[in-house]
Amino acid sequence: MHPTKVLILGFFYASLSTTIGGMTVALTRLIIDQTDPLSLAALRYCLGGLVLAGILYFTRKPPKIQTGDWLALIALGIVMFAAFPYCMAKSLEDTTAARGGLLFSAMPLITVLLAAVFRIEKLTATKSIAVVIAMAGTTIALGEDIGSVAPNALTGDAFMFLGMFSASIFNVFSRKYLVRYGNLALMTYTLFFGVVTLSILAIIFAKPFTGSLSFDLEGWFIIFLLAVPGGSVMFLAWGRALQMISPTQATIAVGLNPVTAILLGAWLLAEPVSLRLLGGFALVVIAIVVSARDSQQKQKPVQA
Repeated sequence: MHPTKVLILGFFYASLSTTIGGMTVALTRLIIDQTDPLSLAALRYCLGGLVLAGILYFTRKPPKIQTGDWLALIALGIVMFAAFPYCMAKSLEDTTAARGGLLFSAMPLITVLLAAVFRIEKLTATKSIAVVIAMAGTTIALGEDIGSVAPNALTGDAFMFLGMFSASIFNVFSRKYLVRYGNLALMTYTLFFGVVTLSILAIIFAKPFTGSLSFDLEGWFIIFLLAVPGGSVMFLAWGRALQMISPTQATIAVGLNPVTAILLGAWLLAEPVSLRLLGGFALVVIAIVVSARDSQQKQKPVQA
């Protein structure tokens, strides 16, 4: 596949995943008062994992995992599909969908630093500029003061930052396994380990069998949206993006997450929207274009 086409498709998948991610922020905020973070994360990712496992089983033969890779896959599964979803759900107990979405803008910086520290990806001037522009865009898009709406917002901010750090670890260290085993298989295996971890923690520390999962019809519809498009589709799109473009390039598209979260937060949760949104969105688009021009990163052949 031509490198330019690979780059364009990679950004498409990354943008699709992060846009869906913004939807999940608003929907999580909408339903979190009916449940608890551990139970919600375990249920959502369990249902999403079942969909991925079904697709893997019926469409191709699961690859054989090398013995030396199991520990890494378990660790990746725990940080991406246990720590990340729990921290995100916990965060949205205390902060708004708009602020939670905007805090996703920390991911590009964390990913850049991790990739540079471990010499996985070279930090170029173009990537640095793109990250700064994306950060500026999401900062400008930040809404009005939310002290009266979310008095414990700082606690929510801290948990969201921890979630972004967990996701950044996956972004940086998963690529070689994505290339080795393919997107669908890696996502399915790592999601399994994350769901097992979440389920054990939920049974011990939460109440999944005594009220935490007692949703009404609308609540179950939201769970479906969080698990299938907001789970399976989002995971597959993100994994595909990481196969085709570098971690830093992929995380630039995270700027679309807060835009989606702000719009849905205004619609579903009546959160305020200011003119900052328009300027922030424009800068995020510019950041994606600037990052796309950085063609120094050589891509390996991809597999489904």
